[in-house]
Amino acid sequence: MAQAQNNAAQRAALLSTAPRMRKNVLTTTASNATTTRIKLFNVGVVTKIQLYISANITIGVAVATPSAKAPWNLIQRIRLTDYDGTDRINISGFQLFMLNCVRNRTSYGYHNSAGVPAVWTNPNVPTAVGNQTVSFFIDIPVAFDVDNPIVQLQDLRGAILAQTAVGEMYLSIDWVTNLYGNGDVESLYSGGATTTVVGNPAQNFINCTMWQEYLLPQAIGANGQIPLPGIDLMTVYEFVGNVRSSDNLAVSTEKLMSYPNVRSVIGSYYNYVQAGTMTQGKINQFRIIANGNNILVDHSELSQLFYQRCYMWDDEDTYPGAYFRDHRAKPIETALFGNVQMGITPNTVGANPYIEVGYESFYTKGQALPGLSQAQ
Repeated sequence: MAQAQNNAAQRAALLSTAPRMRKNVLTTTASNATTTRIKLFNVGVVTKIQLYISANITIGVAVATPSAKAPWNLIQRIRLTDYDGTDRINISGFQLFMLNCVRNRTSYGYHNSAGVPAVWTNPNVPTAVGNQTVSFFIDIPVAFDVDNPIVQLQDLRGAILAQTAVGEMYLSIDWVTNLYGNGDVESLYSGGATTTVVGNPAQNFINCTMWQEYLLPQAIGANGQIPLPGIDLMTVYEFVGNVRSSDNLAVSTEKLMSYPNVRSVIGSYYNYVQAGTMTQGKINQFRIIANGNNILVDHSELSQLFYQRCYMWDDEDTYPGAYFRDHRAKPIETALFGNVQMGITPNTVGANPYIEVGYESFYTKGQALPGLSQAQ
């Protein structure tokens, strides 16, 4: 209790005295099917990273159809690795978009249709034949909730102390393999049948600008102490996934996927892809099961979609084929529950089916943790 109270006092002191800084790390270029690795600045207490991505492309022959995951799947995988080699973030661009939607309880980054639109579109996914630019902003949360408008609810769990002369922290981005693939949801564009999409120019047509947001601690008090909330800085706010589980997918057969062990899971995310598409109406049932027989949650697809609509502030629907469960009110403590699994029962299984899985969790640094396996 004393440690928790001290952490709360140090957190409040840091938030009230530290200037909130935002630093432009760099702007770099890349091509599809390559990897960009960006070193963060060793400064302050890192709370968030933001990217602005634009890709100059040429659409030829016929009007293009964006894939169900566009433009977020321009990022095939994104990883944030801290100083001791721990992956804080290891997910696909689309899963990161879904995380931001759930964190903000709205369609993240989109213009509010009730207001006056700005002079630019975010995200921008053009479809007309000719030279075009795909562009979007995306946030990479490091601290759990540093921007809460209610000051007392601001939460620094997961923030990274970067004030060190030793060690390096990197953000790695794997860019989409194919800009166009007919009927391929993983490509940036999935139609029409005669469309062509190429980078313009052929090399280094992707532009990525990165900002690093951080708190700059200040010495306070007569002794010049620097307030640092130890529990917050020793807690990892983790979002990992990019796992595509394809085994045991059959009509009317429950597919079981295990929650990660020894974590406090606050969210789970699932995308169902079959026959190269993401659409609703392909699932019969969702269940969360503890220790094989204790049913914690039981939903039909319609009741799951209704739950997701009601969770969003403006009764918005998420992308078809994308599902989530929020556990923030009562995290799933897998160390206490034991084996916790999500069971998904499809009613349609087309060609090359898989479920993309992601989990949002907390854990304390130094714990021995099992990871996620490809076959669950």
